[in-house]
Amino acid sequence: MPRQPSHDTGTSSRQLPVTLVPHTDELLSSSISRHAEFYAVPPLAMLRHCLPEASSLHAADRSLNDGQILRLAAVFSTEPATMRRMTISNVGPSSRRLVAGKPLQSCSACYPGDHEPRPVLRSQLLGWRITCPMCGGPLRHARGHDRPSPFDRHHGAALVGERLLDDEAERGLRTWTSPAEIARLPADATRAEAPSPWVRTVAIQGARRNHSRSR
Repeated sequence: MPRQPSHDTGTSSRQLPVTLVPHTDELLSSSISRHAEFYAVPPLAMLRHCLPEASSLHAADRSLNDGQILRLAAVFSTEPATMRRMTISNVGPSSRRLVAGKPLQSCSACYPGDHEPRPVLRSQLLGWRITCPMCGGPLRHARGHDRPSPFDRHHGAALVGERLLDDEAERGLRTWTSPAEIARLPADATRAEAPSPWVRTVAIQGARRNHSRSR
């Protein structure tokens, strides 16, 4: 039996009789889609069972308020903090352009490829990441055409840049200038939805160099 949430939801949305355990780092829309397949309903119907006013799964990942988080937590028999971690609503405005609209990368060690339907992990959309937030291993391009980078010898510096970008995006920490504003320039130049791993390596090195100059 699903455990009862420890908060007052103030909503008429019904708790699901069976809930699926989320994968580590799973995106909210992915979990909703897996529940929809389990209950044999369209994903949008499952979302609107939880939030009748919701317009799309994409919006649910990005723009939930505190009340909606509470209602989702009640329906899925979990805690609000768990639901919030599945979204990207905490990502600051300057970093939003580095979030892809669909998976652009994955970790070969942590991506649960033996599950159907395959979940979408939050880190698969984060264009500033070059390493997996769970194991620290390299993220590979989702379409499988990674190529050797001429910047491999600067990998250590790139990791520092990745940390600066992650600190700004996830925790609101920044230096004298926004690392995300630096990193977005290569993406704008290539007119891509999000920078490729090769371009992102260059960008986060730039963020790291600017951080060093500010000291």
